[in-house]
Formats: sequence, structure tokens, C-alpha cells
Amino acid sequence: MTNNAHTPSKKIKSKKSLTWFSSFLIIVGIISSFSVWIFTKPAVVNSDATPAGFSMQGVAINQPSSYVDYSNLANNGINFAYIAATTGDSFTEDNYQTSYKRAEAASLKVGTLQTYDSTTDASTQAQYLINHVDNQVGQLPIAISVASRQVSTRSDKERLAELITILNDHYNKSAIIYTTPDVQKRLSTVISKTKYWLVEDNLKNTAKENQFIQYSEDHTIGTGLKAIKMPTSVFNGTRKQFEDIK
Repeated sequence: MTNNAHTPSKKIKSKKSLTWFSSFLIIVGIISSFSVWIFTKPAVVNSDATPAGFSMQGVAINQPSSYVDYSNLANNGINFAYIAATTGDSFTEDNYQTSYKRAEAASLKVGTLQTYDSTTDASTQAQYLINHVDNQVGQLPIAISVASRQVSTRSDKERLAELITILNDHYNKSAIIYTTPDVQKRLSTVISKTKYWLVEDNLKNTAKENQFIQYSEDHTIGTGLKAIKMPTSVFNGTRKQFEDIK
């Protein structure tokens, strides 16, 4: 009888010991896992540094772009943003004004991007841009995006030259042509004094007429969930020249 009376007490003590030991093993496992993560997680590579030999880099924001966190861009090595505004006299970027204000609030230098349409006369295209953006054209030269198919004839090129002149006179600001080396070569017979924003996949062509150079169509900016791929360019000049540009 005596032995039977003590049996339940021993079982309870045994269960308590097992529970404590299981909890101890769980805690040890958590600590070990955390330690492994701390010492083996991959190092973050800074892909946002401005390429060697250049002082400033920026991005082009166009219609297909999703929501853009301009503060995130500014915090990851981006100094300027060109924002798409109009195409010819038939398309406007609905979010231009909002994007413009948000980019400025993030302390980015801002530029306006217009897409050239050779089927529309120069004065009409210029007025369409002026009506849409008013005086919010930023601190950078107005960029005019020119596709190869838009400069097939001499009249196409002359119309582009007229558009540049109208915008220069209206805003008292220079304009640059955003295009490929092939189009640059074809325009050279008609347009000689305007600078270019050259679309390349490298940074080799640093001729003085190339004020900006787009070196990547989908450069990754930032890390983790905020990482974004965007067309990224450098300013082909010194920091002082960039600050003085208009």
C-alpha cells in the first residue's frame, strides 16, 4: 500500500522535468538559428554608387513606371530625375505634376522630358508642353526624346530643330536631345549646337556634346523590398557644372 501511494507523485515530477527540458531545447534551438543567420547572411553590395569618374547620376521616369518612391531614390545615390510630360500634341503624363512635386520634395534636381512627334508641327508641340507643365520644367535642360523613326527625312530634323528653338526662347533654358548614337549621327547635319543625352549601355562616349549618358536601361537602385530597376544615367561633367546647369 505504501509503494502505491507514492507512485502518482513520481510521475508528476517526471512530467515536469520533461517539460522543462523540452523548453530548454527549444530556446537553445532559437538562439542557435539566430546566431547562424547573423554570421552567414550575405553581405549587402552597394550597387547605387555613382560610376567611377562621374559625380552625379539620375533616372528617367516615364509612363510605364509604377509608383516611384523619390525619397528612396535620393537615399540610394540618385541626384536627379527626368519626368515624362508630353508626347507630340496628343498625350500627357497624368501624374506629372504630382511626380514633379514629390521629386523636388526629395531634394532631387528635376528635368522635364518631352517625346518628339515628327507628324506634328513644332509650335503645336511646344504649346502643348507649355500648357501642360506651365513653368514647372525643373532646374535641368528640357529633354526631348527622339526615336529613330521620327527623323527619317530632312523636314523631320528641321521640325525638331525648330521645336528646340521655341522651347529655348520661351523658357530661356537649354534643351537636350535624348536619343541613341545612330540618331545623333543622323541629326548632326542639321542640328549642331544642341547637346545630347546619349542612350548607351556603357560610359565610353564622353565627348563634350554628350551632357548626359544613359549607361543602363534597368539599373537596380536600392535593396530589399524597395529595390527598383530604372533607366539610369550620369551627368558628364563636374559637380560644380551640374550645380550651375540650367
